[in-house]
Amino acid sequence: MSGTWAWLLHRVSAVLLIPLLALHFAIMHFVDPTQTITFAGSSLRLQGALYLVADTLLLATALYHGLNGVRNVILDYWPRAARGAAWVLWILGLLALGYGTTALAAIARG
Repeated sequence: MSGTWAWLLHRVSAVLLIPLLALHFAIMHFVDPTQTITFAGSSLRLQGALYLVADTLLLATALYHGLNGVRNVILDYWPRAARGAAWVLWILGLLALGYGTTALAAIARG
């Protein structure tokens, strides 16, 4: 991905993280503050399509934003290694996204 697109998507992902994190914290801490967080409660919540989509989008956005930040640090300090590092980070990100979505789906199934 070129530097311009990576820069733009980094900013877009930062803006998306704000409402997604706000939604996550609101659900976890303010919907019913007396309720304790349990696996069964999380499983029940993730069976709703809205929560599953929101949590998956939060995972994907946070992964892209974080790994692109690492890419930017590598680009600043070791510009010759940036291309190889970008491939490694993409593969790492896709593996983490696959693992995370599989885990969310497994929790949703209970």
